[in-house]
Amino acid sequence: MEYLKILDSTQRSFGQKKSYTIVFIAGGIGYMHQEDDNIVCTMEDLIFIKPGNKVKLEYRKNKYPLEVYVLYIGEELLRKLSDEETRLDEAFDFVPYQVKIVHSESESAMLIKNISKKLYSMNNEPPKFARSLYEKSLLTMILVLALRSSVQEDVQIKTNKKKHVVMDDIFIYIREHLTEDISLERLENEFYVSRYHIVREFKKMTGETPHSYIVKSRLDLCRHYIEQGKSIREVYALGGFGGYNHFFRAFKKEYGVTPMQYYNNLQIDRNEK
Repeated sequence: MEYLKILDSTQRSFGQKKSYTIVFIAGGIGYMHQEDDNIVCTMEDLIFIKPGNKVKLEYRKNKYPLEVYVLYIGEELLRKLSDEETRLDEAFDFVPYQVKIVHSESESAMLIKNISKKLYSMNNEPPKFARSLYEKSLLTMILVLALRSSVQEDVQIKTNKKKHVVMDDIFIYIREHLTEDISLERLENEFYVSRYHIVREFKKMTGETPHSYIVKSRLDLCRHYIEQGKSIREVYALGGFGGYNHFFRAFKKEYGVTPMQYYNNLQIDRNEK
């Protein structure tokens, strides 16, 4: 375990040929350079580096120093720290990355920082009872916490991707069934997602409720029909509005004119051309 407190602007390289490297940002801000990437690393971030890879971590002098703990660990030691249920060497090798940044949750980060600090300070302490076993326990704990942070972040990313995929499918479904009665209950049954989730995600992505989004989409369709020269009576039926009064009020609220005024304005503009 190494500890670095960097006060002046500089770049440091991390990574070894035969060992896994874990860099824990304990304080300050760094900038990781690897190939064409330039990624900001902040407090509580973990950088996993597989054997044979190197990264540069840049510190740009500011009010707060960059503090990092660096752990180098080989496959043989990972195997020794494993048990029948958990093979740490396989866990590190299986993770699909060469270099990966993970942001650990505050509780895990605090434990990682305290254990790192203890492991580092043990280098300068006189031997104590069961030192080897104690050190092994601390080392195992920090590796498990780091791997848990990685797994947890992967799960969160997959969950977020799944949410976006579902919402993309809902938008496509609305577009394909725009003129039909599309209620929250229908969307809920169609996609097996609660109406509360649908409303919340709609608000995040569009700033509108599903109902408002559907009405505006129908009005946009109706506007195109008017521009094509269709009669107002045809337009609201083709656009999926159940009655003229609803269509009339919604159109005027959205565009500031009635459907007929919009139609007449179009005719005037065309005649003037």
